Amino acid sequence: MDANEQERHLLEKAKDLLSQAAENLDSQTKQRLERIRLNALSASERAHPGAFLSSRWVMGGAVTAAAMAAVAIFFWLKASPGNFPGKHIEDFEMIASMEEIELYENLDFYRWLATKENGA
Repeated sequence: MDANEQERHLLEKAKDLLSQAAENLDSQTKQRLERIRLNALSASERAHPGAFLSSRWVMGGAVTAAAMAAVAIFFWLKASPGNFPGKHIEDFEMIASMEEIELYENLDFYRWLATKENGA
C-alpha cells in the first residue's frame, strides 16, 4: 500500500467508527446535540443576517454563469457554413474544376489588358 491508500483506508475506518458511535448515542444526548446545533444556527443567523440566503444566491449565480458559458461555447464552436466563395451557379463550375486556374489567379492583369486594348 502506498501512502495515499493508507490515508484513505484510515479515513474510511474513522468515518465508520464515528458513524457507529453516532448511531449508538442515547436519546438524551441526541436531543442535547440537536438543541446545540439549532442554537448555533440561530446565533449564526443573528450575527450574519441573510448569510445563508446570500450563499444560495452565489451558488445559483455560479450555476447560471456556468450554463451560460456552456451555451456560449456551444454556439461559438458550432460549425458554421461561412461565406461560400461562389454566389452563382457558373462560379461553382469554375471553383470545382482545376483547369485554367492561372487565368482566374491573374484576373486583374487581364482586366487591365482589356482596358488598354479598348483604348480606355
